[in-house]
Amino acid sequence: MIAGIGACDTAEEQHTFENQAFTDPIGFTRTTESGKIESEDEDDWRISPAYHGRIIIEPAFPNPVPSGASVTIPVRVRFSDSVRGGLEVTTYDSNGIPRRLDSIRDAGDTGAYVFKFSPRVLAFKGLIRVFIVDTRGRLVSYGDLQTNG
Repeated sequence: MIAGIGACDTAEEQHTFENQAFTDPIGFTRTTESGKIESEDEDDWRISPAYHGRIIIEPAFPNPVPSGASVTIPVRVRFSDSVRGGLEVTTYDSNGIPRRLDSIRDAGDTGAYVFKFSPRVLAFKGLIRVFIVDTRGRLVSYGDLQTNG
């Protein structure tokens, strides 16, 4: 009976987390070209309840993103089979169309992985929210990028 209550709490917490992810971005974690954090937005790169303790997402860098630059998002999987299948980083372009920016085909092994993409393909300038999801579409994390074109 206790396990059922805990599972319900996690599902409710996951739902709350997902609702927070789909609010408008209002800030971003400022990082250098090498990934050093200069100022932190407490809402960026939190881990969802479904993946808490199993995965670590470092802030995207550089942020703000200079025109034409690529963005890197480091990912660490802490335990084997913490992630079943792969991971994707997605967002919405300037027309509101969902776009996959990069993917990690198989993140089932413990270790370090990296997303790398150019936000230029979105044809969007300003503050955008990106989402990291698993292959089942479950939200893992989210964060905001300040793009300059």
